[in-house]
Amino acid sequence: MSSEGSHVLNQTIQSIFQNHKNSLQGQSAQSLKKRGLDPKELELAVTVLLVDLASADQEFDPSEYHVIQNGLMRLFGTGKHEVTQLIHQAKSTLANLRGVSRFGELLNRNLDHEQKIAVMEVIEEVIQADGQEDGYETYLRHKFAGMLGIKLTELNGATE
Repeated sequence: MSSEGSHVLNQTIQSIFQNHKNSLQGQSAQSLKKRGLDPKELELAVTVLLVDLASADQEFDPSEYHVIQNGLMRLFGTGKHEVTQLIHQAKSTLANLRGVSRFGELLNRNLDHEQKIAVMEVIEEVIQADGQEDGYETYLRHKFAGMLGIKLTELNGATE
């Protein structure tokens, strides 16, 4: 196959996957709205968990910010400007809150198993972002997995 033919084939395959992804995101948003839940509520709930985790060592590292930004873009298609707003909203929420369990419960009730795994993968990326995993981050990994009803053995490369 010529390089031009290979390029066309590659573009076609990418287009198929993007259309499938867009279709799934649209179906998820529609099913949430039928249940009276704004998808933005789930987006904020995930952001609260991620910001809580990133702040666990008392330092919100720039690498953690970028991981959160990329994770929200992957999970929800969130734009860069929206990520900044969500992180500020999550910080404000955490400052006036005792615990994050209601956000974990919201996610557990409204995400399917694959979506929960995807959230846990972003959580794992945040833990690894600064190159140092402390005991409290390990504790939060277990806590968040429990809130989402996920066993850590279900995650790639994670250990219990």
